[in-house]
Amino acid sequence: MAQLDPRRQPVRLTPMVFVTAAALTVGTLIWRVFQPLPSTLPAMDPSAVLALETRALAEAAARPGFAQPTNVQIMLRAGETLSQALTRSGVSSKEAQDAVALLSQAFDVVNLNKGMSVQAAIARPEEGRKPAQLLGLTVRTGPAKQLTLTTSHDGTMRLRALEESVRDERRVAIGTIDGSLITSATALGATPNVTGQVLKLFAHKIDFERDIKAGDTFKLVFDRKVTESGRVVESGNLLYAEINAKGGVTRFYSYKRKGDKDAQFFDEAGKNIKGFLLATPVAAARTSSGFGMRRHPIQGFMKMHTGIDFAAGTGTPIYAAGDGVVADAKWWGGYGRWVRIAHNKDWATGYAHMSQIRVRPGQMVRQGDLIGYVGSTGNSTGPHLHFEVWYKNHPMNPKDAKVPQGTILAGNDLVVFNARKHEIDSMIAMADQKRTQDNAASQTLAMKASPYQYEETGAANKLVAKTERKNIPLRPALSSTRGSN
Repeated sequence: MAQLDPRRQPVRLTPMVFVTAAALTVGTLIWRVFQPLPSTLPAMDPSAVLALETRALAEAAARPGFAQPTNVQIMLRAGETLSQALTRSGVSSKEAQDAVALLSQAFDVVNLNKGMSVQAAIARPEEGRKPAQLLGLTVRTGPAKQLTLTTSHDGTMRLRALEESVRDERRVAIGTIDGSLITSATALGATPNVTGQVLKLFAHKIDFERDIKAGDTFKLVFDRKVTESGRVVESGNLLYAEINAKGGVTRFYSYKRKGDKDAQFFDEAGKNIKGFLLATPVAAARTSSGFGMRRHPIQGFMKMHTGIDFAAGTGTPIYAAGDGVVADAKWWGGYGRWVRIAHNKDWATGYAHMSQIRVRPGQMVRQGDLIGYVGSTGNSTGPHLHFEVWYKNHPMNPKDAKVPQGTILAGNDLVVFNARKHEIDSMIAMADQKRTQDNAASQTLAMKASPYQYEETGAANKLVAKTERKNIPLRPALSSTRGSN
């Protein structure tokens, strides 16, 4: 039996355990609170960022006395500040100024161009004339960069920067022309830069007004830069173009020869297809008057028309038909604003009735360079380009002029070109095969969804119901081609 020693103080374990545990807990909390933050936070996935933005706006929308927020596009007017533009949308001037002050921490809010656009989420009051509330604001500060401002319930504004990663993409577009080549190619992802290159490329081979018909086909291969969300931020170069029109197929391949500054286009045999002169030096125009004798629309009597008229809207760009030196750039009587380009000692081209001239005498120009804009100056009944071609100072019909042809690749250039051509041909073949498979899959799904199907019975196809009763002809097929409908 233990003896009690009156000189020793009794030890109580329970309070000591509690004190020790409390100390450890407080220490742990202090360590966590004062633990340094990581220097770089992990980047968020753009889809997750967009989801958070949507959630924030949805939560902010639940404000009493205000309607559900609406997305408003605000365009900056000439001489207008961003704060004034936001106030014009209905928010208070103080809220607009606070938003601009926060945005100014991340980008220049002073030197803004007219037409700059911002997307705003604005909640308007259900009653009365109170100012609207700014719940969110998105400003695009670069091709793949944007700033997003959100307002919480207590009115606190927060700013976040989002930058999407950009990838290089090589795209194959195969389609049928419906309406115009530009609209059809654009629907398949071609950018204005790419379609513009196509128009210039075929300008000396195809009249886009007369030669292109609905149902003609095209194939394009081009580069572009695309963000994670699929938005095109930069258009690249056209690598291949093919148009099936006028009963034949024309194919062009891009290739940059050693020592050349820019790539040029060659046909399948390696012949430079850059014609000496463009047949149509103005895009998206129709021929309104041809070469030859005609009754002059102003003077009223028969007179020789020494060129071709292309009707187009005022301001439509006009391009140099070929490489050369600007010989004239002036006002020339009935021709109005006039430009003449000497391409060599024998060949020259002229451009009349221009609204603006963008070249000067003595300037070197390359085929396809901008030289001015369509107008109706001088003796003219409406906006159009009068285009002339001269050979040894004699006017020629631009449609029939036998102009010099391009060069042909040889040696190592031809070997490298053929390797590049094979690579592009393989890409197109794969895209064609996938397109065929996709179309077949779509047709199969459509047939499964239909209560009818085709069966081949003897010499003709018949449409039969997909029921347990077999071989019950409903009506003859419209065509004897298998699978037609």
